[in-house]
Amino acid sequence: MSIRLFCHKRVDLGGRRGLSRQISVIDAEGAAVGDFELMCAAINEDIQTAEGSGADFLEGIRRIEAGEVDLIEADGNAWVAHITREKVWFEGLYSQGEGGAVSFAQYKLAVETYVRFLADPERKPIEVPWPSS
Repeated sequence: MSIRLFCHKRVDLGGRRGLSRQISVIDAEGAAVGDFELMCAAINEDIQTAEGSGADFLEGIRRIEAGEVDLIEADGNAWVAHITREKVWFEGLYSQGEGGAVSFAQYKLAVETYVRFLADPERKPIEVPWPSS
């Protein structure tokens, strides 16, 4: 597996760096892939539970797939995810940045995997292959 999505329990990074994200797209050496940092930050900060915010984001994905809507601007605690059938991009509500476009398939995989991770009471790590688009 070269590039993969990795969900895991938070780790204290020490010092002023705080806690790690619970979701990352990583390369073969385990380093975060920069192209997916905004997506991972948005998912990590805006989806807290499988049943609440996770279910809401999954419903938005379902509505886009079903053709019920062409664009959803899903906002959470810190981000707005602009979701279309082709791509998803992100806008920080507190000057964290904007952009970071990913394909709809990549976003869907990330959200579904993260919600599955949050639904596990033991929060066992999950790694899945990352699609190129």
